[in-house]
Amino acid sequence: MSLDHHRTHGRVRVWDLPTRLFHWSLAACMIAAFISAQSGGYTAQRVHFLCGYAVLVLVVFRAAWGFAGSRYARFAQFVRGPAEILRYLRGLLAADRPEGAAGYPGHNPLGAISVMVLLAACFIQATSGLFSKDDIASEGPLARQVSDALVDRFTSVHDAGESVLYVLLALHLSAIVFYRWFKRDNLVVPMITGDKQIPDDLTVEAAQDRTLWPRALGLLGVSALLVYLLVNWN
Repeated sequence: MSLDHHRTHGRVRVWDLPTRLFHWSLAACMIAAFISAQSGGYTAQRVHFLCGYAVLVLVVFRAAWGFAGSRYARFAQFVRGPAEILRYLRGLLAADRPEGAAGYPGHNPLGAISVMVLLAACFIQATSGLFSKDDIASEGPLARQVSDALVDRFTSVHDAGESVLYVLLALHLSAIVFYRWFKRDNLVVPMITGDKQIPDDLTVEAAQDRTLWPRALGLLGVSALLVYLLVNWN
């Protein structure tokens, strides 16, 4: 792995393109899954299943990218311990500087919690869907591989998970609004452009990986293969 590390300020490339594509692809798949779940008919159900498979591929990819991605995509860079999280919470409302200037050009400790919780929730939702059925017209591809009792449990988890994801989405959007208006930190634009404005009095490390795309495509391919084998397991 070749990383270009240098100390810099101003506009810094924080989010690599695979991370950004993952973010918006996951959002699109989740929205399509929500809409198709509320629609009737065979086509809507097929779309729902395909979205679930895509979500699972994306989550598996992001889990791997958390170890093999560029600097700010790695779990080791942004996952914090309880002491750091509490320190951040104590200073969150009192701080009069932009959140990014507090030393977190990537995910802050709360953002790290959000990432991990959302990944876990999406994984559970997509996985439980593989074993669920509605007793009317559709069932997950693995529903017949387990007992009826387990199918009922997975179906209950899947149904409850939809409400959980609605709550997490509301919290996510609320956090974006909070940071934009109260911390003067725009979280959306950097996830589109990849670049984040760093105050002149703060110097951070920027990282760009020249071998990014082969690794990202390889991990995405492996993720898709694993999900394909799982879905077609007999």
